[in-house]
Amino acid sequence: MRYLSILSIFALMLSFGCASSHEEGVKSSYRTQWTTVNADTKATTAAAEEVLKGQGLKNVESSATKIDGMAMGKMADGTKVHVTINKKGEASEVSVVVGTLGDPSLGAEMAKKIKIKAEGM
Repeated sequence: MRYLSILSIFALMLSFGCASSHEEGVKSSYRTQWTTVNADTKATTAAAEEVLKGQGLKNVESSATKIDGMAMGKMADGTKVHVTINKKGEASEVSVVVGTLGDPSLGAEMAKKIKIKAEGM
C-alpha cells in the first residue's frame, strides 16, 4: 500500500507543468519546454531554424504557414530536436522537445534563444 501511495504522488507530480528554473519565461513539463513569442509563425519558424543551425545540429529543416510551423534537426548522437510553432492571436507559441523523453535544460535554452531571435527580427 505504501508503494502505491508513493507511486501515486510521483505520477501526480509529473502530470503538472511548471515554470522552468532554467530560463526565465519558459515553461516546462519536463518533456516539453514552451514560451510565447511576440512574432508571427513564419518569423518564429525562421528563427527556430537559425537557432538549430547555430547550435550545430545536422539535417536541419523547417516549414511554416501563417497558422503553424515546425523546425527539426539532429544532434551528433542522432537525438532529434523538434520545434513546433502555433499561432496564438498575434503571437506564436514555441514548443521544444529534445529526444524522446526531453531534456529540460537544453529545451529551455533553445526556446529562450528562439524567442530572443524571433523578437529581434
